[in-house]
Amino acid sequence: MVTIKDIAREANVSVSTVSFALNGTAPVAPETKRRILEIVERLQYQPSASARSLVTRKTNNIALFVPQPGKDMFHFAGNSLFSDLLQGIGEVLHERNYNLLLAWEHEKAADEEMKALQMAKRKMTDGILLYNPENDEQLVKNLNKLHFPFVLLGKGNMEQPVHRVDVDNFEAAFHNTTHLIKLGHKRIAFISPGPLKYLVCSDRFDGYKEALEAANIKFDEAYVYIGDDNENSGYQAAASFCGLKEKPTAIISGRDVQAVGILAYCAENQLMVPDDVAIVSFENSELAVKHGITSLSTDVYKIGKEGTRLLLKNISRSRESQPQNVVIPFELHIRKTCGAWNDQEE
Repeated sequence: MVTIKDIAREANVSVSTVSFALNGTAPVAPETKRRILEIVERLQYQPSASARSLVTRKTNNIALFVPQPGKDMFHFAGNSLFSDLLQGIGEVLHERNYNLLLAWEHEKAADEEMKALQMAKRKMTDGILLYNPENDEQLVKNLNKLHFPFVLLGKGNMEQPVHRVDVDNFEAAFHNTTHLIKLGHKRIAFISPGPLKYLVCSDRFDGYKEALEAANIKFDEAYVYIGDDNENSGYQAAASFCGLKEKPTAIISGRDVQAVGILAYCAENQLMVPDDVAIVSFENSELAVKHGITSLSTDVYKIGKEGTRLLLKNISRSRESQPQNVVIPFELHIRKTCGAWNDQEE
């Protein structure tokens, strides 16, 4: 295997001169650089990534860190959200010749350091994208102490300075709830997309409650169900709501896959949608189109793309920049499940 020493010997220059020519870390005479590059091409020299990182102090890697992925997170059939996120990230990284590391952890001991912080301290990556993080400022606080580049793919209400890119999930949930209120509903149930410790979940829950309050509708905990990322949670939530003395007339589903579960429950129990139960959802995935579900778009492709651009911009800067908050617009796509659909709609 050809080494950098072979290139230096062939070009009759020092190893450091070859390194400077290849990495651009110091000026090299044009004729010398041309000779070195010709030899590199002729001998088909491939520089070691680890060796290059020692010189440049860069890994050319960024990490996508997911604190607790659901068991169906990598199952893309009918729900392409995570693959859309990866596509948005990947397109930008390809343009800039960066690699993507994927890291996650399910549970950790109370005294154990979060994996994202370990990666930052060990310089395993040049920056981190935090996807669907917990509503906890400690990780953000620790990364800020290290002056390590990261971008939060989630809005949240953290007091710590942080770069973030997301749909405004509070406003999105407020919009969905208000849409149902305008259609005449007062008993509106809410299914969270996951545990409320996650930013996206708590933001949507808060937006739902705020919309009820703005319309002078009393919040009822019985109309709230903590769901997850599978169809059965929508089915179970609908069963729970319909077992109440005062059944809700509308349900806000945290995810399209949950909305499919609600539809299955309604079909089994002779409930007409939207006449008996209206449904609105989030994501506007292929499932929403297939099943005619009114759903609000959360463009994770654009979230991934803009988040990666922002991260790489901050990696390339020599000093820290003021925190940026990039908000991706949302849109409610009206279909048959909410009662506002007509033949002119999609």
